[in-house]
Amino acid sequence: MPLPPNRPALTVDLAALGRNLEALRARAGGAEVATVVKADAYGLGAPDVARHLAERCGVRTMFVAYAYGAERVRGAINKPGIDPVDLYVLNGYNPADDARYDMAELRPVLNTAEEAVAWARREEPCAIGVDVGMNRLGIPPEDLLGFCKRTGLDKDDVRLVLMHLSHAGTPAAAQNRAQTLLFEDTVAECLQAFPRAKFSLSASGGLFLPNSPAEGLVRAGIALYGGAPDADPASALEPVATLTAPVLTVRTVARGDTAGYDGIWRAPHESRLATLAIGYADGYPRHLSNKGVVWLGGRECPVAGKVSMDLLIVDVTEAEDVKVGDRAELFGPHVPVDRLARLAGTISYELLTSIGARVERRYVR
Repeated sequence: MPLPPNRPALTVDLAALGRNLEALRARAGGAEVATVVKADAYGLGAPDVARHLAERCGVRTMFVAYAYGAERVRGAINKPGIDPVDLYVLNGYNPADDARYDMAELRPVLNTAEEAVAWARREEPCAIGVDVGMNRLGIPPEDLLGFCKRTGLDKDDVRLVLMHLSHAGTPAAAQNRAQTLLFEDTVAECLQAFPRAKFSLSASGGLFLPNSPAEGLVRAGIALYGGAPDADPASALEPVATLTAPVLTVRTVARGDTAGYDGIWRAPHESRLATLAIGYADGYPRHLSNKGVVWLGGRECPVAGKVSMDLLIVDVTEAEDVKVGDRAELFGPHVPVDRLARLAGTISYELLTSIGARVERRYVR
C-alpha cells in the first residue's frame, strides 16, 4: 500500500526490530531480555510492535508505564499461537485501576509499602521496585529483606525485583559502579527471600556498560527501537523507524526573499524551496527551525525558516530534481534520529515519543 500522498508517515521496520532484539540478547549474558513498550512503544505503535515481539521474537515479558492503555497491548498479544506474556506496570499500583488489571492481566511494580499492602489482598504476581540512586520510584534497598513481612505480601508472588541505574547514559560516571555494587549486595542478601523472583538492574544503557552484573532479566527500551542508549552515536543499533513527509509545493525565490514566519531565513541567492506536509503538531520539533536537515533529492537539505504547526520549508537548491509528491526523510537511515535529536537539543526518546497521532504508522517485515 502506498504511503499517504498528503500526510507524514512513520515506517516501522519490524525485521530490524527483531535483529536489534537479537543483538541485545547477545549482550545480555544469558539473562531474559524483556521489552519496554510504554509510551506507545516509544511512539512506534504498541499493539503492532508488541504483537511482533511476542509472536515472531519470543518475548515473554513486557513493561508499560500505566495500567491505562495497557489493554491495547494485551489485546494484541493474547492471540492463538502466541505463548503467554507477563505484562508489568512500571509506575506503581492504585486500586482504582483494578478493573484494568483484571481485564489486561497486569502485574504491578510495587514502589511503596502502601501499594504492597493494597496489592497483597489480591494474592497475585507482582514486582518490587527498589531505588538505588535515582530518587524517583522504589523502596530503599535496606527495606527489601523484610518487605513482605511488613506488608503482608506473599514472597512467592514476587516474580521480579527491579532497580534502575541513574547514570547509564554516561558510561564513565562513578555512580554506575556504585549502584551496580549496591545491586549485587542486595541480590546476595535477598535472593533467598524471594525464591521465584528474577533480579534486574539494566535497561538499554546498562547493557552497554563494561562489567555488567549477573542479572535474571534486563529491560530493552530505546536500543531496541534504534536509538543510542548513551551519548555515543556508535552505540545505536539498526534504525527501526523512518519518518517521511511528502513535498506539497516547490517554488523558486529571488535573492533576499524570506521564508516562513518572521523571515528568519533569507535567500543568499536565487533558491528553490520545497514545502513538506509536516510540522510541530506532528512532533517535528520547533527547535529545529533554521537548523534541522532532511534527506531529499539524494542529499541533505537544510530547514529554511521556522517550523510551522503543519508545514516545513526546506532549501532544495542543491538537490536533484525535487518535485511535488516526493517524500523527504526527516529521520531514518540517512538522518539518524540521535543526530536530529542533538540538533534539536534533546534526546531520541523525546523525538520518537512526540510523534503525533495524525502521522500514519506503517509496518514492514
